[in-house]
Amino acid sequence: MNGASSDEGKNLMTRILSVLLVGLCISGVGSALATDGEAPELTLSFATLDTMVLADVGLIAGITWMGPDTLVVLEDIPDSVSESGDREVRLVFRDAEGAVLHMEDFSGVLDRALAWDGEFLYSCGDADDGSSILYQIQVDTLQVEEAFDAPGHRPSAMCFDGRYVWITDRDSGRVDRFDPETKAITRSAVTPGFSPFGVAWDGSNMWVTDSGTGRLYRLSGSRRNWSATVDAESFLFRGTDVLLLHDERTFWYVMPQERVAVELRFD
Repeated sequence: MNGASSDEGKNLMTRILSVLLVGLCISGVGSALATDGEAPELTLSFATLDTMVLADVGLIAGITWMGPDTLVVLEDIPDSVSESGDREVRLVFRDAEGAVLHMEDFSGVLDRALAWDGEFLYSCGDADDGSSILYQIQVDTLQVEEAFDAPGHRPSAMCFDGRYVWITDRDSGRVDRFDPETKAITRSAVTPGFSPFGVAWDGSNMWVTDSGTGRLYRLSGSRRNWSATVDAESFLFRGTDVLLLHDERTFWYVMPQERVAVELRFD
């Protein structure tokens, strides 16, 4: 084979591989490969029940329940709409009816993700060198108790499973387990898809949204194995970041830019 024919063959093979890779990502088969196993056959569906307005402006960068009656929202307000003319990041505490109980400014410290472990709030901020910092925040004083190096460099969301804080890392395609007792990352699990974002714990299983595939996945067992996928008719937001929230009764998903939480019930 001459040089021109060889180049044409290589180009053709590159195009074929590109098409195959795109098809794998869209169909979800690529997600199965990422977890070293076959995609589970179980698919789930849900119905939407209610909506809850979370903020008037800005983005919802993190959200968690702090007990059954207090919802904590991390609001990221860009300089174009903030009252000060500078970017503002604040923690907003609301009651179960949505009334604001307290607001605390965390501009220049926090950037995204939020969880409560029954004692402390956790959130992440960006360091000047491009790495990320995991903050442990006292609830009574709202002062930073401790700061840790966050795994990866793009933590996106958090949840607490009763023992550990789990952190999604959208760039590495995994969830990392932070142990509040040892103050260290003690385990990581590869997620379906390739860009995990929102995460929630329902008391038995972990649920993860993926910004790349647009799907919602269930992870089960101590190793957080992929056990089910919500059908595309119920949930499909490809290319969109979606946070998750569980209030010990039901799920909510949150579109950060729309600033609204949507309650859902699995059929």
